[in-house]
Amino acid sequence: MNVISAQPPQLSNSEVRDILQKFYDFEASVSSLDSERDQNFHLKGDDGNEYVLKISNSQEDIKLIKLQSAALKHIHVFNQSLIVPAPIKSIKGKIINHVDGNIVRVQSFLKGQFIKDVVNPSPQLLKIFGEFLGKLDIAFKEFDYPILKRDWVWDIRNIAFLKKHLSYLEDPADQAIVAHFISNYELNINPIEKHLRRQYIHNDGNDHNVLLNNKGHIAGIIDFGDMAHTFLACELAVAISYLILEDENPRE
Repeated sequence: MNVISAQPPQLSNSEVRDILQKFYDFEASVSSLDSERDQNFHLKGDDGNEYVLKISNSQEDIKLIKLQSAALKHIHVFNQSLIVPAPIKSIKGKIINHVDGNIVRVQSFLKGQFIKDVVNPSPQLLKIFGEFLGKLDIAFKEFDYPILKRDWVWDIRNIAFLKKHLSYLEDPADQAIVAHFISNYELNINPIEKHLRRQYIHNDGNDHNVLLNNKGHIAGIIDFGDMAHTFLACELAVAISYLILEDENPRE
């Protein structure tokens, strides 16, 4: 079992309130947020501030969690115009806390409208979106952090994973399409791989994770759980893929 197939944590709202009281010494209203691998909660503190409490999947690599926390701290220092969640320390001064076998973190809550909820985003908005991701990766260029050695499912470079699971596509026509692009990758990218720029990237900078304020400007980006040290170009590839995923005219 791995982090993709393992069941997310199943803590109740009352258990979350107990954790807040014991480890963070504050009370808040608690409501669940959508999450794929973890369990996330929206907190509204009695002081009026809002937070997100993240309870990591039991199979999550602690090294990845430390990477995410270090990345958030780096961005806050490097470029404060790039709005990302701010890690909140517990009463013991820890950002990452172990609670009854769970890994618990609290971060600031970013307000705004997701780009995915904007009907027919304008070319100007998409330009701003691209510029924001570019600035984020400029910040990551200066991110001096050890490279995690792992077979990461969400790294686009992980062609071996795609080949291994190609048979999961039931339609032979779909298999043929994917096999075609795998072949193109191996033919064109593998020989020049060492010459392509690599660094840490957010790796999930899609319209579900980027927020806009009420003036239509980028209000920030969330969810650093898929971070990877990979080709810099993958940042743009992920964003574009999500934008055209359900579009009737993806080429346009």
